[in-house]
Amino acid sequence: MQHEKEASLSHKEKLFLINKFVEEHPEAEIQDFYKWLYFGEFGVEEYNTLLAGKKQIPELHVILSEIKEEATLEKKVTNVWEPFGLSARFIKVFVSPYYLNDCPIKRLVNLIERSPAFRGARMTFKLDWNLLKETVIEIRQDLTRRDFINFEERINFHQLPELSFTEAFQKQNPFYYRVVSQKLFFDYFPEYVDETVFHPFVDSSSLIG
Repeated sequence: MQHEKEASLSHKEKLFLINKFVEEHPEAEIQDFYKWLYFGEFGVEEYNTLLAGKKQIPELHVILSEIKEEATLEKKVTNVWEPFGLSARFIKVFVSPYYLNDCPIKRLVNLIERSPAFRGARMTFKLDWNLLKETVIEIRQDLTRRDFINFEERINFHQLPELSFTEAFQKQNPFYYRVVSQKLFFDYFPEYVDETVFHPFVDSSSLIG
C-alpha cells in the first residue's frame, strides 16, 4: 500500500491542475471542464454493463485495434498517463504509449474492470466544481458565471449526469485512452509514479527550507 494515492490534494495543488488544464486546452468548453472533473472523481461508471450493452467484442481486442489504428498516425502522444480532475482518484492511461512501453494489455483490462470500486463522492465533486468554476471564470474571459449557471440548469446539475466531451475537444485530443484508478495503476506500475504532477510545489518548498 505504499503507493496509496487517495489523500486529497491541497487547495494550491488543485489550482495548479485547473490552471494547467485550462492552459493546455484552450478549446475546452464548460462541458469539457465538467467531464474532466467528473472522470477524475467517478471514473467510468458501470463499466461491465456499459460494455455489454455497447458491443460484444472483448475489451482486449478493442484496445489492440485502437493501438493498430494509432500506429499509422503522424501525431503521437508520448506520455503514458495524465491526471483527470482534482481528487487524484482516476487517471487517463493512453493505450499506445502504454503498449509501446511493454506494459501488458491484459493488465490494463484488469485495471479497467476493477476501477469502478474506487469511485469518489458527490460532495467532493460539487466542492471541486465550485473551485473549478471560480478559477476558470478568472482565467477565461469568454466564460462567465452566468454561462456556468446556464450549463448547470441545462444538465440538471444536482443529479450529476455523465456527459461526453464536446466534439471540438475530442477533435483536438484524438488519442485512445482508458480511465483507471490511480491507486491500482501505481500499485502495479510504481515506475510511473511522478509526484510532481500532483504535488508540483514539494521540491521547491523543500529546497527553500
